[in-house]
Amino acid sequence: MVPQEVPVGVMTALFGAPFFIALVRRGARYG
Repeated sequence: MVPQEVPVGVMTALFGAPFFIALVRRGARYG
């Protein structure tokens, strides 16, 4: 694994997790 890919994965997790949760909440709310 390239060392540069580590921070990218962390940033993706930090920004992706809340975004995914927001989509799930919207889907559950309007679904």
